[in-house]
Amino acid sequence: MSCSIILCTYNGAKKLHTTLDAIIHQDSNYPWELIVIDNNSSDNTYAEAKAILKDSGIDFRIEKFSKPGKMYAFWFGIGLAKYDIILDCDDDNELFKDYLDIGLSILQSNLKLGALGGCGILPEQNLPIWFPKFAKSYALGPQGINLEPLPKFAHLYGAGCFYRRPILNNLKNRGFESLLSCRKGEELSSGGDVEFCHAIQLEGFDLMYSESLKFYHHIDKHRIDFEYYLRLKRGISNSFPILSAYRLDEFQNRSDFRKHLFYSFFIILKGIIKTSLISKNSFQSEVDYVVVRTKFWAFIRNYREAMNGYNRNQKIFGN
Repeated sequence: MSCSIILCTYNGAKKLHTTLDAIIHQDSNYPWELIVIDNNSSDNTYAEAKAILKDSGIDFRIEKFSKPGKMYAFWFGIGLAKYDIILDCDDDNELFKDYLDIGLSILQSNLKLGALGGCGILPEQNLPIWFPKFAKSYALGPQGINLEPLPKFAHLYGAGCFYRRPILNNLKNRGFESLLSCRKGEELSSGGDVEFCHAIQLEGFDLMYSESLKFYHHIDKHRIDFEYYLRLKRGISNSFPILSAYRLDEFQNRSDFRKHLFYSFFIILKGIIKTSLISKNSFQSEVDYVVVRTKFWAFIRNYREAMNGYNRNQKIFGN
C-alpha cells in the first residue's frame, strides 16, 4: 500500500509552509510521494514550494499547469502519480501526522472502499453566530457515521480525501472526465469532488468517513464572512442540474431524465415565489433566497450539458 499526495494550489505561496511542513512530517511506514501542482499562479508559489521542499528528504516533484480549474490540475497530477492511492490535500490543509498511516491502513483492510474522507477542523477563533450551521460547505466537520458506507449519492468533500487511482484511471479510459471543474482562481465554482464520489459509487465501490482522520483547515479570515458564504453557495448551486446526470437508476431513459429536469425546474420556480414572499430576516432565509435564484439561471445555462452528461454516463456506466 502506497500513496501519492496531490496538492493543487493557486497563488498559495503564503499558505504553503504550514501545509507542506505537515506533509513532510507525516509519520508513516508506507511509501509515499508528494506532487505539487502550481495551477496558473501569478505569485511565487512555485519558488516557495521548491524552497520549502528542497532539503526535506521526501520524494516530491513540483509541476506547473496552466489550465485554470482544480479538477483539471488534479487529473494532471493523477497522470503523474506513481502509486495507486491518491490523497487530495488542499493548500490550506494541515494534516495530522498520522493522517497517511491511518488512511492507508483503512484502505488496505477494505478493498471495496473507493474513497475515504476525513474531518476538517477549524483552528480556534472567534466565529460569527451563523457559521457553525453552514460549516460543512467549508470542508469542516464529520461527514457521516464512522467507517460505515455512505448512502447512495452522498459525497465526501475533496479536502483530505483518499481515492483509488485504478478506479479513476478506469473511468478516464472509458471517457469519463469531470463536467464540473471546481475552483478556477478566485472563482468559487464547485462540484468536481462530488462527481468523483458519484462515479465511484456507480462503479460499485463504497465511500466512507473516518473520524480518526483529522486535519486543520486554515480558512482565511476574509472567507468567514456571510457575503463570502453566499458567494460560495452560488458556486455550489451553479452545478445544478448537472449532478443529476449521475442518478441513472432513477430514470428509464432520456425522456424520463428530461421530465425530471423540468420537474426540478418547476420546484425551483416555486422556491423563487416562496422566498420572495418570506421576509429575509434570518441567515437561512437569505441563503435559500440566493440558492433558488442561482439554480434558476444555472438550469437555463446547464440544461443542455446535463442532458449530454446523462447520455455520456449511460454509455460509461452501462445502464
